Amino acid sequence: ATENEGHYLAAIFNSEAARKRVETLQARGQWGARHFDKVVLTLPIPLFSTKLALHRDLAIAASEAEKLAAQIVLPEGVKFQRARKLIRDALAEAGISQRIDRLIARLLDGK
Repeated sequence: ATENEGHYLAAIFNSEAARKRVETLQARGQWGARHFDKVVLTLPIPLFSTKLALHRDLAIAASEAEKLAAQIVLPEGVKFQRARKLIRDALAEAGISQRIDRLIARLLDGK
């Protein structure tokens, strides 16, 4: 319903923490785990609330991740997988992905 809620959900759906929590539920294909989109909603994801600091912190971290990702200069003709790795590496170097994963662990553990 809001940009902050969108950032909150983007943080969850793009996090390594969420991926790890559902990997055992994913079908395996020739190139590894598949169908993340079919199992991610089995996670206990609370509805977004601006009243909860954890939810606001996740939205802020995702907004920071979006801004940093937008600044990454991708080589001409770069393939999707390489572009994704370049962005993930930049987010890890900045400490943003680790912060998001810690926040999501708290969220999903109910802490």
